[in-house]
Amino acid sequence: MRNIVLVVIFTFLTLISRSQINYPHFNNESFTYDQAIDELTKLTEYSSYIEITEQGQTDVGRPLHTVIFNYDKEFDGSKIDRSKKAILFINNAIHPGESCGVDATVKLFEYLSKHGREHSNLIVVAIPVYNIGGMLNRSKYSRSGQSGPVECGFRGNYQHLDLNRDFIKSDAINTDSFHKIFHTWKPHLFMDTHTTNGSDHQYPLSLIVSQRNKMNPILADYTYEKVEKYLYRKMAEKKKEIVPYVYLMKRTPNEGIKDFLETPRYSSGYVNLFNTIGLISEAHKYASFQNRVEYTYELLRTLCVFTNGNSNDLIRIKELANQSDRQQNQFTINWLLDTLTAETLSFKGYETSMVKSETTGLLRRSYDRTKKSTCPVPYFRNYIPVQGVTVPQFYVIPQCYPKLIDVLKRQETIMERFTNDTILNGGMYYLEGVTSPKKPYEKHYFHADVRVNENFQGVRFYKGDYIVSLDQPARRFLVETLEPNAADAFFRWNYFDNVLQQKEWFSDFAFDPIAKELLEADEILNTEFQEKRKNDSKFAENHMDQLLWIFHRSKYYEPEHKRYPIMRVY
Repeated sequence: MRNIVLVVIFTFLTLISRSQINYPHFNNESFTYDQAIDELTKLTEYSSYIEITEQGQTDVGRPLHTVIFNYDKEFDGSKIDRSKKAILFINNAIHPGESCGVDATVKLFEYLSKHGREHSNLIVVAIPVYNIGGMLNRSKYSRSGQSGPVECGFRGNYQHLDLNRDFIKSDAINTDSFHKIFHTWKPHLFMDTHTTNGSDHQYPLSLIVSQRNKMNPILADYTYEKVEKYLYRKMAEKKKEIVPYVYLMKRTPNEGIKDFLETPRYSSGYVNLFNTIGLISEAHKYASFQNRVEYTYELLRTLCVFTNGNSNDLIRIKELANQSDRQQNQFTINWLLDTLTAETLSFKGYETSMVKSETTGLLRRSYDRTKKSTCPVPYFRNYIPVQGVTVPQFYVIPQCYPKLIDVLKRQETIMERFTNDTILNGGMYYLEGVTSPKKPYEKHYFHADVRVNENFQGVRFYKGDYIVSLDQPARRFLVETLEPNAADAFFRWNYFDNVLQQKEWFSDFAFDPIAKELLEADEILNTEFQEKRKNDSKFAENHMDQLLWIFHRSKYYEPEHKRYPIMRVY
């Protein structure tokens, strides 16, 4: 009997010792990549509710891990019963210099390992470290002015990319893996953990909620009336008050803050295309690292409690939003901030002034932390639709864009292929104006301004080309990425720059007599030509410009030039 008691005591003490994690944030330090994975792996050894798995690759050659909590002990996303449990998906260290979410997530899973029964109505899936390349690139100098930790990772990944701009263009292997994980689990709520700067104030943590005007209305109402209000209320009750993300209108918070319009290049904007409620925690760079971790942890724990208690509602609302999207015939693809309508936010900041810089001798902003202030500030939350599009019945996509096809497949897009060559009639966009920068942005020359005109015509497609019905779950994703002037369309990210270059030209001596014949044969064309010569002196004095004008209006000019290659079929 004495031996049995000793075994029980020894086993109990062993479990206790295993569960006691030495958290580095109390000493202004953070978990390294290996430490975080190691601590989470240890949790799986004594908790049957938790599993850690490798889910795809990354640019740096290390596997991307997910750590999963499920009281029912099912860790295969393809086998779970989606009608019973809501799923919370957490992403950390997309910017590894902003690492408080990594430490907070380890602490969250330690908590869940001990309180599984209390959270039996939800599943938590977390990527403990997303940007592994940046996490491995640790130094003391990655985040100038940040209040700890002593060392942290770097914002860019191994390719020197900002992964929080990559969810549509998909340059990183990490992004490929994220897409697959996301669609395996199809979460109801998503949280991406960050740290922000830009101003100074009294709040260690701020929050971004998916922008209301961009969301499905059913999902938006629930998010703002239930999720957002719950998080603000419960965090205040815990004496850990949070504030909306301090996205400045001008120079200081007193001049107003605005909602962040998270287009699909960002994680929260991407997940929202599939009616997942997107949230971003933004810890305050100038708060202590210990506070940043503890506030982030409490927010994640509060979100778990909400998800667990409202699982049925979250499942129902997501399904209703999905059904609504399938029936929606018009989608907004561009928005503009409404600067005339604002709420009033009671904001806890510091008195600000302009002081003389001891470095440059010029004026700079200064926040006086000895002088706390609470004052009303305008909060601009509304975005106005400025451009919409009618949803076609089908898109037709040439097979010569394999990277695009791969990205679409990762979104579980339903596609069929032509079994024969065919001529199809439909709408083809012509790119009438494209404005591009002189310097690259995230490996691309992002087209900031795109103007199109739709022309209905017959186009030859070939066996193996893709026809994509819009009557499918990926409906909104397809519209917001395949419409070339949508905010984060594939076209803007240079997927179709090949059509911007004209391939066939002419020699003036050979085309000149042809041009003369074209004008003589077409009275309307000749009239337009003479009017342009009359009203445009530079044109009238340039021989090649005049021939080019005629060439572009002739059958010799290739119809593929500036023609967006994806057909819209109604």
